[in-house]
Formats: sequence, structure tokens, C-alpha cells
Amino acid sequence: MSAERVILINLLLYLFGFSFLLYKRNKLSEQSIALLSITFNFIGVLFSMGIRLSDIYGDVITYPWFSVGDKAFTIDILLNDLTFLMYFLVQFIALWVQVFSMQYMKGDPSFGRYYAYINLFILAMIGIIISGNLLMIFMFWELVGLCSYLLVGFWYEKKSATNAAIKAFLVNRVGDIGFFIAILLIYRFFGTLDISLIIEKAQKLSPEIANSPILTTMGLLLFCGCMAKSAQLPLQVWLPDAMEGPTPVSALIHAATMVAAGIFLMARVYPILSLDTLLVMAIVGMLTMLFGACSALIQYDIKKLLAFSTISQLGLMVVGIGVGAVNTALFHLVTHAFFKAGLFLSAGAVIHHLHHEQDMRKMGNLRKEIPIIYYTYTICAAALAGIPFFSGFLSKDAILVAAFEWASHQPKQVYFIIPAVCLVVSGMSAYYMMRQVFLVFLEREDNPLELISSSAVSIYKNVAKRIEGIVNVEDDEERRVAEKEHADEISLIDFLSTVGPMELASIVMAVASIGFVFSLNPFSAESSWFFGIFHHEPKSYQWVAYIAILVSLNGILLGYIFTKEETYRIDNKQVEPKGEISKLIFHNFYLNELYQTVFVKPLLWIGPKINYFDRKIIDAAVNMVANLTVIFSSMNSWFEKAVIDNFINYTATTTGKIGSYTRQIQNGKAQSYLITIFVCLVLIMILLMLK
Repeated sequence: MSAERVILINLLLYLFGFSFLLYKRNKLSEQSIALLSITFNFIGVLFSMGIRLSDIYGDVITYPWFSVGDKAFTIDILLNDLTFLMYFLVQFIALWVQVFSMQYMKGDPSFGRYYAYINLFILAMIGIIISGNLLMIFMFWELVGLCSYLLVGFWYEKKSATNAAIKAFLVNRVGDIGFFIAILLIYRFFGTLDISLIIEKAQKLSPEIANSPILTTMGLLLFCGCMAKSAQLPLQVWLPDAMEGPTPVSALIHAATMVAAGIFLMARVYPILSLDTLLVMAIVGMLTMLFGACSALIQYDIKKLLAFSTISQLGLMVVGIGVGAVNTALFHLVTHAFFKAGLFLSAGAVIHHLHHEQDMRKMGNLRKEIPIIYYTYTICAAALAGIPFFSGFLSKDAILVAAFEWASHQPKQVYFIIPAVCLVVSGMSAYYMMRQVFLVFLEREDNPLELISSSAVSIYKNVAKRIEGIVNVEDDEERRVAEKEHADEISLIDFLSTVGPMELASIVMAVASIGFVFSLNPFSAESSWFFGIFHHEPKSYQWVAYIAILVSLNGILLGYIFTKEETYRIDNKQVEPKGEISKLIFHNFYLNELYQTVFVKPLLWIGPKINYFDRKIIDAAVNMVANLTVIFSSMNSWFEKAVIDNFINYTATTTGKIGSYTRQIQNGKAQSYLITIFVCLVLIMILLMLK
């Protein structure tokens, strides 16, 4: 079966899943809905694996679409390594999010509608991934925006949820306007929307044209779409509010897939980006990751902290593209998708366990109540913090190395500010993840290092005992004594018996966040299978990775020290932290308030004025013109009936009468003809005499 047919069947399955589940949402049981949707998703994962393992590759599959004059537009499917990677990634994470949702959304009255929206979202994301031209990408891009609106505002009974959905929708439209203008400019300049042809033509441009203002303008407008979708400064304000949606939605859309669409787009069009565009991207990404990390430092809401962390990590990916390390940025996109999805799913399990409590100040010591989630959360947090042996260390540090390498080739030393800030933010991410793990899972007096070591030793002992019990069957009495001595310890079987759909999904994401999944050498990103597929140039700043390790470990240490001190003065009733600087970063540098002051309030103020002017002036003028038109029409109608119609009718009547008189002459009698001739002669003589 051809690749395009496989993809078409895959899309039709999700379209059917959306339509059928939405139509039957109140008639099917929750279990039937979930299993049907998961089945479609599982088939999609198999399809994505089959395409990747087959010999199908490359190029662009084109179908006629429509024509405007002599311009033909086509449906283009682009098959390359990036397509295959994202095609698998989106569906794999969506599969486990749906498994997680079986338990998390259980009992929700809109259970069927939730799964229907998830199917529509997966369809839209696949559409972006496989699209080979910008117009197709834009169409699916807007469909993804619609899905985000539907899922963020899923619990529309809450005013905060509907406000967050509207905010996300409107902010994304701001960036999408720039994206659409970029599409028009690209079509005007290159004469096509086919990405492969655009890249081919761009690579043939001279250096002067490639870095000209028109190419820079196109790149920056494309980046506007990325800024909105991937939550870059100054359009990142919608993402923290989007946490009003169900937590699995946050894991799928606002951590792993949708927000990565902007990074995916810039990687797709990278060859047409000018040097000025790339520099702007690097600066914006740097500021975004710094602002996001600062705001995450002192958040109380478990999901909002992860949201600001997502903003920061997306900024790091943008920096990676800006410094020319596109494949390295994509590597971090993949690793981030797994560990951030794992963090959100684990956070969802915490919220579910605490009956939808999200304030970390009201948590603590949950490692004993939900031990599996504690381990999965800790593993994913370690990956985000950039700790060795975890995936985040490989990808984050690879971007740091690339950023320092890029700065060393720039004309001025000031460019080192960008990688230096990235290095500092790496330590900040370790700090706020340590703070979150401490507040959520540990007791206020716990030592995290002792807990980690004792937990590892406990698991090892339990596994060893099980193996020893299998090998040494004859030592039953000794084994029973040992089990009695350690009756207070949690056995491995008891541990695993608590695994449900939520725990299973979290475990899968945690396993995917371990460094060995990507590289047998956990200290070398270059040896990973990812860079076996995507080209990676060796860097000379490898020593930066070791500094990054020290920075991350230092961030964890400081996070433990300051969080432990923070626990002594936690006030659960306190809405925001004390101190002006703390309030500034807690409120995301008051960007929401700034936009309210600069944009929203002026529009709300001028809106009634415009409405008044519209009603009193514009509407009055239109109504006056309409009334005059009616009067003129009435007068015209009267004139037509009274004058023109009467004149025509009188002429017709007179003509008829004259005709009736003249018809009497034509009676076939000679006498009548002679009399008529005589009368005519007399009349002629009279006329001549009158002259």
C-alpha cells in the first residue's frame, strides 16, 4: 500500500472517530468510547511505524486541487525524516494521553465530546505534519487553533475556562495574521507555495538577495505564527491561562504537540530564513526562556509552573533554530515532548488524587500515597532539569554547546550573552523543578538525596529477593523469615498492583525520558539514534556540557535549600508572594495587565464611541439615503403611472379608434372608394388654397 493511502486512511479514521463519537456521545458507554478512540489511535501508531520502517521516502506527492486563472494549486504531501518523526511522535503521545484520560475523565458528563475533540486535534496535527505547501499548513494550523479553543474551554460552565479559550484563540489569531501575510509575500516572490520548490529556489539566491529586507520580512512574518502557537514573547500570555482545560489536554496540546507546531514550521522553512531573521529568533527565544523561567520560580499552581516551564523550553528551541542548530532544536522538541507530557500526566494524577486541588502549598508527602507517580514525576523532572542519564541532559546541553559555538563565530563578544543566559536558565529550571518535587511529594523535613538513594535500594532489594526466591526454592523457611522481617516494606508486586491507566501512561513517558532510550552513551548526544538520522556537526565547545551539569546540580541544591526555608513561612491563604520583584515575576511581568491597558481597555473605551457614531451618524446617513431612495422611487412610480402609462395608453386608444375608422373605408364597395377619393381631393385643394 502506498504511503499516501496509508496517511489518507489514517486521517479518515480520526475524522470518523470525531464524527461518530460526537454523534453518539450520549448513547455509548464511557468504556466503549475510550476503547474505540484508543483503537483508532493505536492503528495510527502502527501506521506511523510501518511507514518509517518501509522503503517509502521522499519527495512530494502532488494532487491537483483548484485553479485561479492560469495558477494551479495542489495538495502536496511531503515525506521526509522530519515528517516521519513528528507523525509518530504526535500519535504515540496522544495514545497514552487517551489511556490516561480513561481514568482521569471518568464520570465526566461530556466524556464522549472530550474524546471526539481529541480525534479532531490529532487529525489537524497530522495535517500540519504531512503538508507540503504553506496553504495546506495554514488551513490545518487554523484547525489546530479551533481544537485548542474547544479543549481549553471544554468545561465551559466555568467562566475562567471560557475566558482562557477566548484569550488563546484571539492571541493566536494575532500571530496567524502575520503568518498569512507571509504566505502571500512568499507566493508573490517565489511564485509557488510548495515548500520543496521554495527551498530549492531560495538556495539558488545570491547572498545579497538571501539576506535582503524582503526575505527578512517574510521570515519575521512566518515567525509571528511561531510566536503565537509556540508561546514566544510577547504572545506567550495565553499559555498559562490555557491550563483551565483538562490536564490531559495540557499534556497533549500545550506541552508536547500543538505548541511544538511553531518550532516544526520554522524548521520546515529554515532555508529561506535570513541571517537577520535568525538573530531576531535567537534574541526572542532567549528572552522568552528567561521570562518563562523567572515566572516559574515562585508559582504555587502545579500546572501553571509547568506551563511557564514549557514557555521557557520552547524559547530554548527557538534559540536553537536561531543559532543554526535546527536538528538539535528538533532533538530537544522530541525529548521535551516526552518528559513534559510525563510531568503534566503525573501532575494530573496528583490533582486527581487530591480531588482537583492544584495549590502546591496544600500538598506534601505524596510520595507515600502515590509512589509510582512520585517516581515518574521525579524522572521527568530530572530530564527537564538537565541531569545526566536523562534525555533532557542530551538535548538541552546540545543546544547550549551549539549556542556557544555560534557566538564564537560572531563579530562581537556581546553575542555570548545569548548562550550565557541559556546556561543560567538551565540552572533555574533545575531550581524550580526541585522546588516543585519538594512541595508536592516530600515531607517538609525530608532529605531528597537520602529518599532517592533509599528508594533505589529498596526497589533493588525487592527485585533481588524475588529473583533469589525463584532460584532458591528450597529455602522456603528462610524466605518466610526474611519476608516477615521486611513486612513493613512495600513489595514489588504490591507496588505494581497499584498501576492503573494513569500510572501506566506516566510510566511510559518516564521511561521515554531516560537518556539510554536515545543514546547508549548518556553523556554524548552525538551518539544518539536521533543524530544518526538527522545530520549533526561536531562542536568544539563540548566542555560547556560539563559546566551545565554543575549548574543544574547547583540549581537542585539551591532549590532544596530555599524551598525548605520557604516551607517555614508558607501561607496557604496568601494569593501572591510578598515583595515587588516577586510579584512582578509571579504575574508574568504584568504582561496581561500591560495588554489590558494598551490594547483591551482602549478598545473597550472606544467601542461604545464607535457604536454611537455608527448608530447616530453612519446609520442615520444610511437611513436617510434609504428614505430618499424610497421617496424618489415613489415619485418615479407615480410619474410612470400617471404620465407615461397614461400617455402610452391614450396613444394606443387613439390609434385604435383611427384604425377602426379607416377600416370602414376598406369595405369592398366602389362607392366608398370614390367618395374617399373625392374627399381627399377636396382637402388637398383646400390646403393648396390656404398656402
